[in-house]
Amino acid sequence: MTSPALPTIGLAGDLMLRRPLADDAFDRRPGLAAARDAILACDLMIANLEMPLSRRGYRVPKHSNLRSDPEVIWSVRELGVLAVTLANNHMMDYGPEAMFDTLAACDEAGIARCGAGLDLDAALAPAWLTTQGTKVALLSVASTLPVESDAGPGKPGIAPLRVRFSFEVDTNLLAEQPGTVPPVRSWPEPGDLERVCDQVRRARREADVVIVGIHWGVPPHWLSPYLGLLAEYQQPLAHALIEAGADVIAGHHSHCLHPIEWYRGKPIFYSLGNFLFEDPPAFMEPESVLVRLKAGAPPVVELVPLLLDEDGFPALASGPEATRVVEKLRAMSASYGCAIEERGGGWAVCPA
Repeated sequence: MTSPALPTIGLAGDLMLRRPLADDAFDRRPGLAAARDAILACDLMIANLEMPLSRRGYRVPKHSNLRSDPEVIWSVRELGVLAVTLANNHMMDYGPEAMFDTLAACDEAGIARCGAGLDLDAALAPAWLTTQGTKVALLSVASTLPVESDAGPGKPGIAPLRVRFSFEVDTNLLAEQPGTVPPVRSWPEPGDLERVCDQVRRARREADVVIVGIHWGVPPHWLSPYLGLLAEYQQPLAHALIEAGADVIAGHHSHCLHPIEWYRGKPIFYSLGNFLFEDPPAFMEPESVLVRLKAGAPPVVELVPLLLDEDGFPALASGPEATRVVEKLRAMSASYGCAIEERGGGWAVCPA
């Protein structure tokens, strides 16, 4: 008896559309059309929906606020995205009403969603999808938590995985190098980590593939260069989720590529960059990737390099541009046990 073919699961980065795509968007933007074709070649594509979709709510006082029209969800569907993670630092930008409208918009468009809900249990609950006979559990949590955005018992919000932190002040160093930024020590909040790991273990018992999307980390313009690309809490958090039963970790939030790690035979994508970020701020980097994954043993992972244009729309990178994207990711991933090799005209991700 022939075993059924494993489905191709796609992972994309942050998705932020300010307005619905125009009817001729794919004609006017051939790069976007090609990126959509790469998505449609997957059996299931997952992205992080970076903004609430609503005309209601109030602007919450915070560093930056995002919101789009509910009609945008049909453009998300037109792009080929079939599931979205919602636990991020913008989902509650206009309060619970706007978040509820986002849930309703996803449901109306037939897009699976997770990471936000009426209370903590609803926010932590996985989205369940079946593709080619393979049962996929998708979970979404966030460590980037604006005040009062976290869900709780009887409280709407996003699924929290809080981080504790402290500053390590070296008075001798500051005397010799005044103005030096003190190192930031950070670690996952133990109760939150155990709660999320328990959700992963439960999903593992029923699912063929368990994917965890995490909004975490620090964008590069806020990170002191000598502290490295990752915040201290990220690697132990990712390892704990893999040990609990996750097959893949898909990171978002930094708006740039971060390393890929192989841990216990499973890939950790610390940040996939932006997939589509309309009218991006100047600090955002244009390099990104789509991931194509067949979650066997071992998993088969391929990268599709992308470059975003000045409007924040993706196009497939090719030739020297694709090599530049891959080389950037390869260099930062080498110390994390990850190699990226050119195979059959594509880019394979494998243990080093």
